[in-house]
Amino acid sequence: MKDPHVRIGTFPVGDGAPPVFLAEVGTFFNQSLEQARSYARRIAAAGPVVFKTEILHDPGICLAGTGIQAAYAHAQGRCIEDYRQLIERKCNPLSFYADLMALCRELDVPFVASVYDTAAVDFMVAHGGAALKIARNNVDHLPLIRHCAQSGLPIIFDAGGLYVWEIVRAVEEARRHGAVGVIVNHHPGANPTPAELHNLSAIPAYKALLDCPVGLSCHYRGEQMMYAAVALGANLIEKGVCDDPDEAEQDVVTAAPIGSLPDILRVMTECWQAIGHFPTLPREPRDLDTRSGLIARRDLRPGDVIDVENVGFAWPASGIPVGSWDQAAGRRLGCAVAAGQPVPWHAVEGPPA
Repeated sequence: MKDPHVRIGTFPVGDGAPPVFLAEVGTFFNQSLEQARSYARRIAAAGPVVFKTEILHDPGICLAGTGIQAAYAHAQGRCIEDYRQLIERKCNPLSFYADLMALCRELDVPFVASVYDTAAVDFMVAHGGAALKIARNNVDHLPLIRHCAQSGLPIIFDAGGLYVWEIVRAVEEARRHGAVGVIVNHHPGANPTPAELHNLSAIPAYKALLDCPVGLSCHYRGEQMMYAAVALGANLIEKGVCDDPDEAEQDVVTAAPIGSLPDILRVMTECWQAIGHFPTLPREPRDLDTRSGLIARRDLRPGDVIDVENVGFAWPASGIPVGSWDQAAGRRLGCAVAAGQPVPWHAVEGPPA
C-alpha cells in the first residue's frame, strides 16, 4: 500500500490500526463560538476521536445573485435556501477558527477541516491542523489539490457522486505534488441515504484500486452503516454529531446525538476487533477431549477386520483416534478386544486385508 498508515495527529489510519472516528460538527454551530467550543469539549470527553469541521471564512466561494439553491433534508421534511445566503450565515472569521483550534490543542484532540481555498489551507498549517479534507465538489479543483499536497498535511478526499476516474485523477494529482498521505472516504450519496444505496463494497474496491486507507462519510440516519463499513475494512468513519438531529438545519438529519459517542466508539472498536486475522491459530491448550476414537461394536477376535461393521466411535479417543481411520481401516486385529472397549494400536497387525 502506497499509504499504509496515514497519521492524523496521533492516530494511525490504515489496515492493522483501529478505525479512527471523525466527529463531524460541520457548520452545525453556525456563528456561535460558544456552541463550537461546547462541541469540542464534549467530543474530547467521549473518547479517542478527531474533531472535524469546515473552514468557511469567505462567502465569495459562492457567487451572489446567481439563483443557485441548496436543498437539504431534515427530520420534518426538506428546506431550500439560497446557496449564497446559506454560506453567509455559516461563515466565520479565521480568528473564530483560531480560537477553536487552540481549544482542541488544549484538549489534545486532532483538528481536521474541509478547506475551500488556499487561505484556509495556509491557516490550517499555521495553526497546527492535523489533516485537510477536500469536498466532493472540489475533486476537480487542481490548484486547491496541489496546494493541499504541498502543505505537509494528509488529505482526505470525499468520493461522493463521482466517477471512479475522477477520484483516481484527484489522488494521483495529490501524490504527484508531494502529498504526505491520502485517504479516500466513500460517500454513498444524498443526506440521508437509504441502506440499499450505500454500496459499501466500494470500500475494499477503493483500497485495491487506490492503494490507500479508505473510510466512510456516514450519511445514514442511524448507526448500522458505520459498523458494516468497519466490518468491510473501513479505516476511518466520519459521522456528524450534534445536540439535536431532529433540528430543521442543514446536514444534521443523519448526525448522531453527541451523548451517544462513547457507545458508538465502543461498538466500532468491537466490530474492528472481531475482524481478527486469517488463518486463525487455536488457543492452547486446546479442548480436544470430545474427539472420538475407535471402539469395538461387539467382542472382536484375532483376525477380525477393522471396518464400520465391527467398530464404532466414541469419545474420548482412548485408543485409535478417528482421524487415523484411513491408516486403521481394513487391517486385522492381532488380539481380542471386548465389546465397548477402545481399539488400541497394539491390537492391530499387518497391512490392510
